[in-house]
Amino acid sequence: MAPQNDRKAKIAAAAPKNSGSANKIVVAGIVAIVAVIAVVAAVIFQQVSANNKVEEAKNVAQVDRVPEGTKDGEGWVSNSDVNLANGAPTIDVYEDFRCPVCAVFERALGHELETLAADGKIKLVYHLKTVIDTNTNSDNSAVSASSALCAADQGAWTKYHEELFARQPQEPNPFTDDALTEAAKGAGLEGEKLDAWQKCTNERTYVKYVQSVDEASFKAGVRGTPAIKVNGTELNWGTFVNQDGSANEAQLPVFEQIVTSGDVPADRVAPKR
Repeated sequence: MAPQNDRKAKIAAAAPKNSGSANKIVVAGIVAIVAVIAVVAAVIFQQVSANNKVEEAKNVAQVDRVPEGTKDGEGWVSNSDVNLANGAPTIDVYEDFRCPVCAVFERALGHELETLAADGKIKLVYHLKTVIDTNTNSDNSAVSASSALCAADQGAWTKYHEELFARQPQEPNPFTDDALTEAAKGAGLEGEKLDAWQKCTNERTYVKYVQSVDEASFKAGVRGTPAIKVNGTELNWGTFVNQDGSANEAQLPVFEQIVTSGDVPADRVAPKR
């Protein structure tokens, strides 16, 4: 597919669709989000240009690097330093730090996944995507994702990941330099570690890697976020979340059983997008 056609396909894939499924995740807050997405493209671009200090980092010499243990286009394993249980399934999470529904997913189920990953019950692989960049003709999703991998270099992935979603700006606004720095401090980075994170972030170290991951996952059919796959089968994660976006506590044991067993029942498989 030609690059221009790729971009048109990505924009079309990122647009909201009415799947008619039984997913209960559509809550009142998401209705407001959809309304914001409808802003005229020219206005969106002006907002991004005016508010995004991170965009100014384009003038800094970029250092292109791939996270240790992976390669361009591949997801990043967040618990590679953990001894996995025998037969631990692979859980692939596809998300964009600026995606509002990704924030719902993370608030409801993210901690559960990270706990299982820390215990070695699952292999947790993140595919950091740039869906909102496609919508806004910017690269702030890629920049913020790069900053998260910079935090991972300093041993602060999990906390920074949480802090960044907690500071997610209203779409289509970008993360500012200050927001990223506050997230790093909130994740416990200070002194030399904070300086190293800042240098890595300023140099946009992992931006091209993140963009390569988005391209690879898009070509593989993952065109929206969030998405979660259990041993390659996409899980209908919305069935574990209440209409207000909170986790359905009664369903969490079922969620844990599915992701740790690697077996997704037919009634929990996500509908085709």
